[in-house]
Amino acid sequence: MPWTQVSPIQYERSFDSVEVFYRVIADAGAPFNKHHYLISSVTRLKSLPPAEEVQQAWKNLRQQHPQIAAVADDSGTRFVYTVPCPAELDAWAHDTFLVEPDGSAAHLVSTLQPSPLFQLYYLPQSRELLWRTPHWRIDGFGLMYLQAAFFRLLSGQSSPDPSDVENIITRLNPALDEVMSHPSTMTPEQITSAVNAEFSILVNNATTAISLPTLPNIIPTTTRTIQTTIPTDTTTRIITACKAHGLSITTAAHAAFAVSLLPHVQHNYDPSTRGLPGGTYTGLNAHSLRRYMPAPFNGPSAAVSCCHTGICFSVDLSINRDFHSIASVLGKGYARDMSANEPRNIFPCLPHYVRQIQEMFLAPPADPLHGPAVPFVSSLGRVNDYLGEQYGEIEVEDWSIGVENASRSLIMNVWTWRGELRLGVSWNEAFYEEGFVRGLLEDWRGGLEGELADSTDE
Repeated sequence: MPWTQVSPIQYERSFDSVEVFYRVIADAGAPFNKHHYLISSVTRLKSLPPAEEVQQAWKNLRQQHPQIAAVADDSGTRFVYTVPCPAELDAWAHDTFLVEPDGSAAHLVSTLQPSPLFQLYYLPQSRELLWRTPHWRIDGFGLMYLQAAFFRLLSGQSSPDPSDVENIITRLNPALDEVMSHPSTMTPEQITSAVNAEFSILVNNATTAISLPTLPNIIPTTTRTIQTTIPTDTTTRIITACKAHGLSITTAAHAAFAVSLLPHVQHNYDPSTRGLPGGTYTGLNAHSLRRYMPAPFNGPSAAVSCCHTGICFSVDLSINRDFHSIASVLGKGYARDMSANEPRNIFPCLPHYVRQIQEMFLAPPADPLHGPAVPFVSSLGRVNDYLGEQYGEIEVEDWSIGVENASRSLIMNVWTWRGELRLGVSWNEAFYEEGFVRGLLEDWRGGLEGELADSTDE
């Protein structure tokens, strides 16, 4: 599925399996005017340059990373990129660079309509830039790479290369399935067997999987996103304790979150079982695939691509109910090498595996009030490894991320910025009361600090 030039000014390629997954999931929310997993990221600057300068940097970013302006064809199965003339570039900037003179990103996000375009909002009052994009265009790590490229352009640390106009196809990213395809001797039956083995964790634990209780509504309404910040000194103690215990921050954060769930989860959607021992915490963990990709597709030049998948996990809560035992189970999954033969190399069967996840997500529950309500945890790691704090005179004071959520699942994000650990959650107001979500977020933070930050003082 490489890009092909179909006319002097137009290039096309088919969507890959991960892009199709996110497009189909997003389209499922269309009847409710929702775009599930649509990303909103906010960068707050110490001083926001004039709108004209920011818009010009946005245009220049398209020249460096043209795929931000690619669109779906009428069939919805292919990317199409058209090289713009100056008037068309201005029209694209008019549609995608939007000035909101009043308010903040936190207020604006809940009022915006979903769009298939990659958009940048300029908010002078709060000194913020709000980045909005469907997830099928880019993942979180790619977005950070892209933001860094933008600020280099805005600050003058880099400038457009005139030759980029003539070398479009070299800057359009190929499909993940193409980049990661390997010569394989696997038969269709062996691929099916491998995919079934991956999903056996979910299938074997389906009857015992726990879920959170949700409000008795069916139609999603407004997405809300909040976060809490753990100060630098406390974050440092948490990191020190993680190293002492051989844990990654992602594993530790997820384990602490799992412990915070225990008083609330129920079995088989039965409210009388809330908080009782037993059951399995079963779901999907997000794994970035960028580190497995060959250069240059594992670096900043391939920012505009979606390169991750979910890997099944299950924690038996009848025997694992404390932080360290849960972390031990989750840690094995996070440490897995996706390219290793044990338990299996995921890449020869990745397209088939992703399609199976897609079918699972789209399967309607027997009772619409009993849709999947298992929280999903995603870690963005150290944001400053991808996005700096200073670009010339441009200082990035803060960074955050959230997604539109049309489901009954809470979507949790973890990252560090300027040495501070951040915990965030996106939820739909139709399914959870704000007080419950805020309480869970604080329990998560308190549990993480109690298990790790406080232990270093002993």
